[in-house]
Order: sequence, then structure tokens, then C-alpha cells
Amino acid sequence: MPRRLVTFTLLLLTATWMSRPPRLDGGGYINSLGIPLPPDAAPPDEQVLVRFTVDNTYMERFKTSYKGVDGATLITEPLIRIDHNYDLIPAGAERWAVADDGLTWTFDIRRGMVWSDGAPFNAHDYVYSFRRGADPNTAFDAEWYYRSIKNWGAVVARKQPIEALGVRAIDDYTLQVTTEYPAPYLPALLTFSWASPRQAVQKYGDAWSTRPETSISSGPYRLKEWSKGDRIVLELNPTYRGGARPYLERLIYKLYIVAVQPSFLPAYEGNEADYAALTSQAEVERVASDSRLRTELNQYTDFMTYYLAMDTYHGVFKDKRVRQAFSHAIDRSALCRSALKRFGVPASAMLPTGFPGASETQLASIQRYDPDLARRYLAEAGYPNGRGFPVLDMWLRNEGTVHRTAAEAIQAMLKRVLNVRVDVRNMEAKVFMDAFLSHRLTLAMTSFQYDYIDPHSLLGIWMSGGRHTWKNDLFDQTIRQANTVIGSPAERLRLYQQAERILVEDVGAVFLWHPRVTQLWRPYLISPALDVNRYGQRCWRGDGLQELSTTIYVRKKDRGNH
Repeated sequence: MPRRLVTFTLLLLTATWMSRPPRLDGGGYINSLGIPLPPDAAPPDEQVLVRFTVDNTYMERFKTSYKGVDGATLITEPLIRIDHNYDLIPAGAERWAVADDGLTWTFDIRRGMVWSDGAPFNAHDYVYSFRRGADPNTAFDAEWYYRSIKNWGAVVARKQPIEALGVRAIDDYTLQVTTEYPAPYLPALLTFSWASPRQAVQKYGDAWSTRPETSISSGPYRLKEWSKGDRIVLELNPTYRGGARPYLERLIYKLYIVAVQPSFLPAYEGNEADYAALTSQAEVERVASDSRLRTELNQYTDFMTYYLAMDTYHGVFKDKRVRQAFSHAIDRSALCRSALKRFGVPASAMLPTGFPGASETQLASIQRYDPDLARRYLAEAGYPNGRGFPVLDMWLRNEGTVHRTAAEAIQAMLKRVLNVRVDVRNMEAKVFMDAFLSHRLTLAMTSFQYDYIDPHSLLGIWMSGGRHTWKNDLFDQTIRQANTVIGSPAERLRLYQQAERILVEDVGAVFLWHPRVTQLWRPYLISPALDVNRYGQRCWRGDGLQELSTTIYVRKKDRGNH
């Protein structure tokens, strides 16, 4: 829909009060929640953000993550939000603290909050929400995320009653969360804690979040419209009493299905959206050569790492020298200049530069590209010039063209440098994951993206007994030690960095690249969340991992030029 038609429709819907929007003495505007807009903000009727999102099924975190729709993070209130510097900020909880045992966390819930139906919103709602997520009858598809909460796994497995879950309300405004083991990263993990309304779930079932007439909100926005296959509209929630101070009056999500993705760039150029992600190298090249569009182009490193995972328990990769040979045979810089041009940066470790605790610069030489050293290690392992080395299959997880091309480039490098043959097999995702998690793959090119912004999210997956066939007792010991450090963030980061060095030196994986995200957004969209942060990144990560829609506004200057 052209922007002028969207704007005209919204003006009709809000003509009652928007026709003469409230003004401050200084000339600025006040939005429908009574929040003064910044001095350079456009009038409230123009405080609208339009973007695309996948047309999924529900708008409730504790029902589904993988079938969730954007907006679930805005119609209910989490315990904690995160700002663009990755600092934790109060939301439903005004403050939190951990007991000396490192296991018991207490959250002081903000007073005066209500659901949009007028019911009080307090600690009991969070207890209900966590219990709903752990209840095996809910079949929550991301229940694994909360396994550090005491008895979570046992409740999911029906070995404990739901009342045994380590989440309880001491009173209306005091929430207590107990963990299975010391987990200093718990507050970061609980930025994903958007509450579910008991009264709506009990009355309407899982479908409560799918229709405006049944949806109940405790967050800064409420569901105004959901037209399947067309759009979702969120509007400011007049009963919101949380800590955020949102400026936007409405968010419009244009819906699409993954199998038939729209042309994001033409839609952006046609003023049908304020934000677009670019997914092809050709698009990025075209935008970069456009004198206007390139000023709206932004790229940043995703907190995600592609790597070669190897079975170090059996076969050739049991020998560390073979793993070292593979690590030194791959020219990551060449990969990122060719197959991954504009969509990848070389990886030297698991934590990407810009992620809290990352030390890639210090680790860069360990798995550096060095063909002579690679050949020497392979010869020392008993395979001079690749003689006697078995033919290997390298499995991929349903990768697209760009990453398949990168895998084929790696295949060619291993042949050229080591004279070993690796066949690339791009497998359906479920087939891949079943084999990978059951430790039946000798070699795989795969990836992992952070779940929450803490080093544990990216390093904890390398603990023995988990997803990888690699084990290092010193690594395990160091991670466990880091997880006991509650009061000293610097000491905890030091231990994680020490553990990551062990991982890289022992070649628990051959680290390849970190994806680059490429985005366009309008220059009239203003938010501190879109400023360059203390880690040197400027990024649009979305509401779950960045305080975005609760701080963004539309600037009045220059909007008419787009």
C-alpha cells in the first residue's frame, strides 16, 4: 500500500483527537499516551512505522518461538529489556538481585501495572507464564531456553508437578526465580520473558493472541488488526503503565510467507516500507552504487558464527594435528572477498568482534591461514600430501546459494592445500540436526547464533555432553568456574576469554566466518537504539534484543522527500 494511502487511512481512524494533536508550550507534540515527543518529532499522526514480517501463527512467547509473529515483544511486558549497549534495563521488574548462594534471584515487580482489560498485572502473571512455558501440554517449542531454571526439565518431562518449577511469587510484587546451578547470565536470559495473560488463555485457549477482540495487552502496544496474508497493526496501549516511553502511535507489519518472499528492495524504493533487509549480493551492489540509497545502507556483523564441526571422538579428527591442518588450510579472507562478499567477515573464534567479552584480535593467529603449516601438520599426522586420507562428506544444513558456494570454496581449498577430498552434501534441516545432535557426523559446516547477549550463550554450547563431539576437561572446568562468579563481571569475562582460547587452540571447531547483516532504513527514523554503541556497532536487531520500538520516533524534517 502506498504511504500516502496508509497515512490517509490512519488519519481517518484517529481524526477524533489527531486532527488537533496536543501541543506543548514549547511547540512540540504529545502522543496519545500523554508522552511528550522530542522537539524534532513529526506530529502524532505521522508517528507510524511500516515494515515486513513473516505471517506466522501466534503472538505469544510462551506458546511458540518458531511460529511467533513480530509484535509479541510489544503487547506484553518482559521482566527486563536490553538497550543498544547491551546493558540490562528495568521493565516489568524495577530491580533484581541474587542471593549469596548464586541460585536464588529476586525481582521487584513494578507496581501499578495492569492488563488492557483492567486486571492487575504483577508477579503472579510471571509465575503463570513460566509455568505455561514449562507445561508439557503447552508443547512450547523453545522450552530448552529456560533449562537453567530449577526443575524446568523435570516438569517438561512430566517427572515433577508444575508447582515444583523454580519460579514463585513471594507476594504480588516479589518474584523469585531459582536456578539448577549458578547462572550469572540469568537476567540476560530473562529479557525473553514476555508474560501471557491467564484470563485470556483460559477463556480463548492458544488463539487468544491471534485476534484483536481476544488479545489482552500488558505492554506498550496492543493488537489493533490482524488480517491474515495482509498485515498486522499495533497501536499504543492506553492502559500501559510500564517503564517504557514509546513515541510511535502505530506499527504496521506487512505480512508474507517464507516460500513467497516479497521484493523488499523495490517495496522500500516505492515508499511502501520504512525498513528493509537485503538478502542478495546483487541488491547490495546496486544500493551501494546509488547516490541516495547508499546513505541509508547499514551493515553490521551478526552475533553468529559458521564453523566446521568435527567428530573428535572417532576417526581422523581424533588427532589434533588433523584438526590443525584443516584450520590452517582455509583462507577465510578470500572466502569473504568472493563467495561471501558483503555477507561475511572472517572468524577467528566463536565470539564475534563487537560481542561482549570477544577477543578475536588476540586469537586471530591461532587458526590463521598458513598452507605450509597445514601441510606439515597433516604429514605429521601420517597423511603426507593427503596420501591415505579418507574421503569425507561435509554436511550442510539446508544452506542457500551463498553459503553453498562458500562450502564449495572450502572444499576446493582443502583439495588444493592438503590434497584431501571432501564431498559437500546439503541436507534437509531435520535430517541434518538429527544426525548432528546424535553425534553421527564426521564433518559438518554449521552455524550457531546467540540466544541472549552474554558470552555463555555462545560458549556454553561447547561444554562436553552437548551438541558437539568435542571434549576438553580444562574448557569445561573454566566455564563452570566462570558461572560461579556472581559479583565481578570483569573476572567472569576473563574466565570466558580463557575458555574460548582453549576452544580455539584445541581446534574444537574450525571457525570460518560471521555473517554480515545488510539493512536499509529511513533517515527520519530516530532512536538512541540506532546510534553506534560502545562496541562500535550500529544495528537494527529488533525488539527482543534491542530497545527499539519503545524508543524510536519519526522526525518531521526530510520525511516528505521519501
